[in-house]
Amino acid sequence: MNTDVRRQEGNSEHPSNGDPLRLHSLFYPESVAVVGASNSMMSPGLMLMQPLITSGFKGRIYPVHRDGGEVLGFPCYKSVADIPGPVDHVIVSIPAQYTPQLMQDCVAKGVKSAGFFTAGFSETGQAEGIELENEILQIARRGGMRLVGPNCMGIYCPSSGLAFCPDLSCQSGSLGLICQSGGNAIYLARTAASRGVHLSKVISYGNACDVDESDLIEYMTHDPETKVIAIYIEGVKDGQRFIRVLNEATKVKPVLVLKGGQTESGATTVASHTGALAGSTEVWDCLFSQTGVMQVRTLDELVDAALLFTYMPVPEGRRVAIIGVGGGASVLAADDCAKAGLTLPQLSEKTQLKLQELTPTAGYMFGNPIDTQAFRVGPDEFANTIKTVGSSDEIDILLMHLAYDLMGASIDAMIELGFTKYMVETMISSAKEAKKPAAVVLHFTNLPRSYQASSEEGQLCWQAGLPVFQSFGSAAIAIDRFLKYHQK
Repeated sequence: MNTDVRRQEGNSEHPSNGDPLRLHSLFYPESVAVVGASNSMMSPGLMLMQPLITSGFKGRIYPVHRDGGEVLGFPCYKSVADIPGPVDHVIVSIPAQYTPQLMQDCVAKGVKSAGFFTAGFSETGQAEGIELENEILQIARRGGMRLVGPNCMGIYCPSSGLAFCPDLSCQSGSLGLICQSGGNAIYLARTAASRGVHLSKVISYGNACDVDESDLIEYMTHDPETKVIAIYIEGVKDGQRFIRVLNEATKVKPVLVLKGGQTESGATTVASHTGALAGSTEVWDCLFSQTGVMQVRTLDELVDAALLFTYMPVPEGRRVAIIGVGGGASVLAADDCAKAGLTLPQLSEKTQLKLQELTPTAGYMFGNPIDTQAFRVGPDEFANTIKTVGSSDEIDILLMHLAYDLMGASIDAMIELGFTKYMVETMISSAKEAKKPAAVVLHFTNLPRSYQASSEEGQLCWQAGLPVFQSFGSAAIAIDRFLKYHQK
């Protein structure tokens, strides 16, 4: 791991060593100052202050700007020193050249931590930016402060009301996200919540001049609110410590990792993004294999994996039954499952005869995949099929699907009449009766109305405890990884 180390002079000792939960105050401050907040619509400080209000931050909020006055109804102070009460955490959104004086003011005020949205430090690769980053770090160290960033979005913690975007869910969950990229942190937080995966804590940590990936993994490992740890990482500061904390984490919780910068082009971009050294794909693959990490290749695969850890009981095996409408879709589904290493056993003659008795419909495929004719004869046929197959000991997993735009030109009418919703509700109730691990694929949603319907009806699924995917390929890959994790 030597090629993957970004060492910071004077940072060989980690303040959180020996006390994994020392970072707890980062996520639960009693007061926050937003430095750089003004009434300008283009003010980054204003954009970082608004989420604290909309998310219901439980502590005190202090906008700080040299012009003073009032921001969003809050008194605005000209400096941190002018704030009348104690300040636990500072969100920094002023130009980089002014940050050393701000840090001096924060240390004098007794501030515990700061999150730097401000960029222009070591990620630039310029000597001036590197020296500036080291300067603010040394000031913080002398004053006992912790720094998140710079060049990051900071912290999102639903249970305390901290947030870095105004539209993030206020519902707390069990997935902890450690993300070096601010933009990726926003995408993952929004996407996960839209698919029913709620977050315990998210931290975008950028350049990691102080609080780094190992500190955060160690914290999440011991955080009782976090049941699954997801990580987007570009590079590490201390390779040996990183390996050690990963080994400790995977002993007690699932750890999902997406490594950014695994190609030459990606590694070059990483260097200019957070100043990290990306390292070789082979080294990272070996590391993740040895530490028991589940490695994914895209942001969406990270959410897919988290979805199964949130909702799916552990299947007994890899035998999948595919049930839905559409012969062509069924063929592609079979291919996707086979490519992912899942098996699709042909149903026994006994089970097929039972299906024929229950659903004597022309055009019905009784093997596996099972192509039903539910759109012609109604959801009862669909329910009978799911219950019959689900009660069989021939399969381990139910994979049900509804292909919206393959149901003919009348799809808008079917949606308006509530037919697709009824079908989804049938999947939910029937899967519960079957008592087998199950997932739903709502796919082929290219038309605006069907896309909207699939989103709304997908929400019904995860509210009932069923994971939902937008394609068979993504479902199959996620299930394969989930099985491998539990079979290791």
